Amino acid sequence: MHNTLIYDLDLTLIDSLEACAEGANLLAEHFGLEKKSLEQIRIALSLPTEQFWLSLWGKVEPPWSAYFFNDIVPKVSSLIKLYPYTEEILQAGKDKGYLQAIATNRINPWHDLAKLNIAKYFDTAVGSDNVPRPKPEPDMLLTILKQLGVDASRALFVGDSVSDMVCAKNAGLKSLGLLQGGSSQQDLLAAGASVVRENLEAGRDVLNC
Repeated sequence: MHNTLIYDLDLTLIDSLEACAEGANLLAEHFGLEKKSLEQIRIALSLPTEQFWLSLWGKVEPPWSAYFFNDIVPKVSSLIKLYPYTEEILQAGKDKGYLQAIATNRINPWHDLAKLNIAKYFDTAVGSDNVPRPKPEPDMLLTILKQLGVDASRALFVGDSVSDMVCAKNAGLKSLGLLQGGSSQQDLLAAGASVVRENLEAGRDVLNC
């Protein structure tokens, strides 16, 4: 039985697709790039920022980062919202006495958790700027296990992407794959998911909370 729940952030706990699509296309508009569809954004969303841009446009230019974080992020952050069942499930996990953590390819995840008023539910949060290699490499999960003093056999990783499932497999964790991010059940299972559910709420039997 697990005593630790580790969550991905985007399309797992938060619905950020609209915000990420708006942000990417504002960047495209400013720098004369091709605008991208919602589906193209969704497919790339699990990647760290610069890899996300590289997957969309095949390049990354030095001016993009400053413009994106200083001008675009403040404009689109209000579009990010919690899924309606997120806070109830996090509170249930806390009430059960579980350790809870975030492993995300975003940078500075504590900033996002504080803005969403859910930082209080987590014992640690690790982003792509905190480890040598982002997901799907296992560095984030291994770092979290070390920080919390937890064996991999007692932790469950919850995510929505193939990258999340590969990360969990590489770190030796069981995983719950969620279809709400758009990945198929077949792809999540092939990537190593222990079990798949439609969304986080439907996975409460696996979370045991």
